[in-house]
Amino acid sequence: MSTSNETALVDTNVLIYAADETSPFHQAAKELRDKGVKGDIALCICPQLLSEFYAVITDPRRTAQPRSSQEASSEIEKYLLHENLLKIYPVAGVIEKLLELLKRYNIKKQDIFDTHLVATMLINEVTRIYTYNEDDFLKFTEIEVLRP
Repeated sequence: MSTSNETALVDTNVLIYAADETSPFHQAAKELRDKGVKGDIALCICPQLLSEFYAVITDPRRTAQPRSSQEASSEIEKYLLHENLLKIYPVAGVIEKLLELLKRYNIKKQDIFDTHLVATMLINEVTRIYTYNEDDFLKFTEIEVLRP
């Protein structure tokens, strides 16, 4: 699928791998994130991603090198302060878009969270996502799924 909007959302796993030097995906994720921070490519983030990022990087069951809550908060603040990273929000109409997607794709269980992310993207006219979990998003014909 080709889109006219070049801005892409950065999925949580990309931010996690960019922060985790032990990950085999670290280098590619870090390069993508850094290009967005520098303004070389148009990347965006949203509150849901930052909350998920915090939950994972502070949980010793989910990461080999967990961060303290202060370190994690500091990393989130850096993302918020980067002027080259567009911030998108679940604005008015996102719940209606979510319900539309839930019905269209017969979404069940935990898949609602990725669907909510897609609804946030679409309500903000973002139609591309960088992720390492491509299978979670390929069902959505409204967006283009890219791997870093």
